[in-house]
Amino acid sequence: MFRHGAASLALDGHGREAYTLAGNGGTLVWLPKGMDGPRQDLQPPARLPRLSWASGLAWSTKDGLLFIASTGGEGHLYRYDTRNHAWLDARSLKDRHLLSLAFDEASGTLVGLSRGLELVTFSAEGHVKQARSLKGILVGLGSGKSEMAASDGLSLAAQGGAVAIISVQAASVTHIWTYELASGQAQLTYSASY
Repeated sequence: MFRHGAASLALDGHGREAYTLAGNGGTLVWLPKGMDGPRQDLQPPARLPRLSWASGLAWSTKDGLLFIASTGGEGHLYRYDTRNHAWLDARSLKDRHLLSLAFDEASGTLVGLSRGLELVTFSAEGHVKQARSLKGILVGLGSGKSEMAASDGLSLAAQGGAVAIISVQAASVTHIWTYELASGQAQLTYSASY
């Protein structure tokens, strides 16, 4: 997942096809020919909760699954089948408001980061597998209220069992931490103040 302006952007491996969010995160947009091509707005069917304040996208291109996290109400994790262009389901996040999503193709793991500084792993079906608190372990993020305020600028990237947690404040990358899912250890790997 990449942030594009204030929205999220999920690209296929070749950049030929993309999905993004529009409006207040209430519309999923399909860009079948990439960023400069036509666009199609996609709304969940009436059987699913209304999509609102979506804040994260992650695409398992191998499986053709797009995951969308919303923060409206209790928050939901939606699954969209990109091969058949069909909404599959939406699972309640039970007030775990995700700021960012990333899919690790190598391990098949979906990872989300909540406003409450929890790193959450999900099954391919969208069920929560594990939630780990990151409070106090992201060196340089601050502590207490300042730590929580800084959480709004965090986004994720995942590869091979490691998660990069990236802090963007005032349009600049300020910190990057590497979090190893197996060990539960975080390490500051970049700081703009060095």
